Amino acid sequence: MTYEQTCEDCLKEMFRRVGEEYPNEELTSQDEWYHLRTWTEEAKQDFEKWMTALIKKRHKLPMEKVYAEVAFFLLMWGWKTDDSKPRA
Repeated sequence: MTYEQTCEDCLKEMFRRVGEEYPNEELTSQDEWYHLRTWTEEAKQDFEKWMTALIKKRHKLPMEKVYAEVAFFLLMWGWKTDDSKPRA
């Protein structure tokens, strides 16, 4: 499995988690498209676990490198985190 395919699969899963299809040129052609959708911190952490397991399974990397790849992916392309709660 190539690293590029793993990235594509991660993007597809990330989009699915906010109710979007991937590829989605209408969305990704916009500047800073990754700020146009949000997810909660809990949703982001769940995705991190999913992505960590996927990279660990597909690529023979030390765990330190796996964690770094996940962190870099989320820094570059992860959805904006929004944990705001409605005010009473």
